[in-house]
Amino acid sequence: MSANAVSVLPGDELGAALSPSVRGVAQGQCHRIPVHARFEGHSVPATLAVRDEAHCVLEVPAGLYSANPEPFTVALCFQQCLHRPQVPVNMQGRWSGNDRACLELVSCGSRPAYLNERDRTDASLRAAARSPTLFNRRLTVQLHYLSPLNGAFEVLDRDVVIVPGMDLELQFNCPWSGLAMVRAQVLGRFEDQGRFLCHFRVLDKPSSTAVALMLLCQRRHFSFDSLPVALRKSPAIGRLIHVAIIEGTGAMDDLLTCRLAANRHYGRLEDVQDPRVLWDEWDPYAIQVCARLGNKCVGAGRVVVNSGYRERCEIEMSTPLPQWLWAAGFVEMSRVAILPEYAGHHVMLALLRELGRITLHLQSRYIVLDAIDLLVPIYTRLGAQCLPISKKHPYSGETVRVMYFDVGRLLSHLDWHLPQWLFVFGPTIGHSVHRQHISQLAAQFRVSATGIRVKRGIARALKKLMG
Repeated sequence: MSANAVSVLPGDELGAALSPSVRGVAQGQCHRIPVHARFEGHSVPATLAVRDEAHCVLEVPAGLYSANPEPFTVALCFQQCLHRPQVPVNMQGRWSGNDRACLELVSCGSRPAYLNERDRTDASLRAAARSPTLFNRRLTVQLHYLSPLNGAFEVLDRDVVIVPGMDLELQFNCPWSGLAMVRAQVLGRFEDQGRFLCHFRVLDKPSSTAVALMLLCQRRHFSFDSLPVALRKSPAIGRLIHVAIIEGTGAMDDLLTCRLAANRHYGRLEDVQDPRVLWDEWDPYAIQVCARLGNKCVGAGRVVVNSGYRERCEIEMSTPLPQWLWAAGFVEMSRVAILPEYAGHHVMLALLRELGRITLHLQSRYIVLDAIDLLVPIYTRLGAQCLPISKKHPYSGETVRVMYFDVGRLLSHLDWHLPQWLFVFGPTIGHSVHRQHISQLAAQFRVSATGIRVKRGIARALKKLMG
């Protein structure tokens, strides 16, 4: 047969046709990994190679061979790593029986106890992985467990075996939190339902933060309570929250569920089982707003547009509002609700900014709302004022104060509450008040156009300063 001839073999005989010297080379990708090994009082450079899914071979300098058949612990430090100082991993090994200076290491063990069932991931969570040990080959891994500190994955590239001690850079691309780079060190391998999984630890704080922010958008039960204390106040969380006006049955179900959960946290509506009973007579006249982390509805609120009809105002049905409010025109902000596990300023800020933006879009002079005693000082610092009237809470019957925001005055006046007001509503005025419309807006609200320009300029400068 000539050199150019092609011989065709049945599919099941292709592997058998390979020369014994090259057969199985793909297993582990034929890497000889430089490591530093410590065992039985020795600390020497060595070379690690993959033998199969559960075993490795460690070649050590000649003269160290021992005939002792008992297994012992070998600590390995990889020379090609992503972090300093190198952190050793322990493996069980024993001397091979061929009089060579080789150790047979067991790279597969039992499932580690620190892997929590709450950390199980969705089957669709995958990442691209690279390792300096594997000559920067690009692997695809599927995550089975993931937390900000550790996790476990399955390598989908069957011709590569990951070895305990190896460093990896995992690249996630979450549709909500964006690109995340996570440095990890493989600590061991274990078998789970017929699949070999690699469990790992997260190497550094930036990687741990990236995982936490991603899980905040990905996992239903991962909330602010799951975050490190220092991260809970980070502005990075605020950038993950997206707020939108919603409509449709599915979205409204999420919103009403959020409304029910938030009120139950305060001891209200404990006998209500179906969130849809909270849909009331003012919801058809309301612009509904939902704050989300990923697909999770974590906060909600509404702006009720009364169009001058008193029966469309919930507060008016309980206690009459001053005539000057009706003459100037107002909208009603109500049913602001935040899931208790996401309590804090992040979600509230996002909701208030969107509700303020809607009010500017509607060109309403006033925002009217009711507030429990706990929230009155917070709204006051943002520029709200109390009316000399009160009403009963619709769910609990407790007395609440009726307050209002004078949008025109807040847009044009400077006072000692300016820092707090700019922090909350600065992004709104910078976005929604356009330079060419300032004179028209000032005339409509009967306020100073110069004051609006000054406040808008401060808001835009603050936005650039804070990024």
